[in-house]
Amino acid sequence: MIVLEHPFQDIVTDPKSLELLGLGLVSITQHKFNIILMKGINSSLLDKLIRNYREEIIEKEEGKLIDLIGMYTVYIHFFKVDTGTFSIFYINEKDKLIKYDDLCSLSSNIVNEFCSNYSNSNLDAICSKVVVKLPDVSAIFIVSSAGHSLFSKIKEENEFLRDNVIQIGGFISAMLTFSSELIGKESGENLKAINFENHQFLVNMKDDIIFACFTETNNSKVIKKHIDLIVEEFFDRYEERVKNFDGDVTAFNEFESVIDKYLTI
Repeated sequence: MIVLEHPFQDIVTDPKSLELLGLGLVSITQHKFNIILMKGINSSLLDKLIRNYREEIIEKEEGKLIDLIGMYTVYIHFFKVDTGTFSIFYINEKDKLIKYDDLCSLSSNIVNEFCSNYSNSNLDAICSKVVVKLPDVSAIFIVSSAGHSLFSKIKEENEFLRDNVIQIGGFISAMLTFSSELIGKESGENLKAINFENHQFLVNMKDDIIFACFTETNNSKVIKKHIDLIVEEFFDRYEERVKNFDGDVTAFNEFESVIDKYLTI
């Protein structure tokens, strides 16, 4: 972990030069914390970051940290304000270089907005400029390994997909089952994509739940990262319900708000 001194730099640069995977704005005091805004980062990851660094943030009150967690580089900028410590958690790909002066400039803009009777819409507008644009996809399907469709969201103009949700769920499940038998379950490998000429299903499977995103083949790397975030949030919310699934899928309808955080459909 790298600790940087001189925490507040008022550098006027163009925040559009940054392309981050996500960020979270958090107000932290000795006894509690309040998540103000999240973009491109799920609640479980942000909670983990807060738990890992909260004590150091409270002790130092102002500063900057850089650390590596799994596949991410994490940048934390924190500032002493009237209500406690205002902290900004940035995440980006581990191997991707970033213009650090521009990141400092962005933090200055964010904390200044926060300290001047901020509005969520203004903070959201500032942060939206630097988080990677949500991938535009045709549909996403969440299906059990038995072929039950738990949730789907499909673009309105794609009538074929909308009219065949049950059949598509069965198709995806059958392909995963067949590929598992073909490859061998003991290998631990799973089917990752079903390719067509101009489109593909990008597939992620965890604990017998299949997440399949139907999209054009370009930009698949970004989409896969967003699917990973969707998978984490799904199990954060529904792990017990999935374990004790009784056939009622209505509880999953509210998951649309999570999908909208990571994909444009």
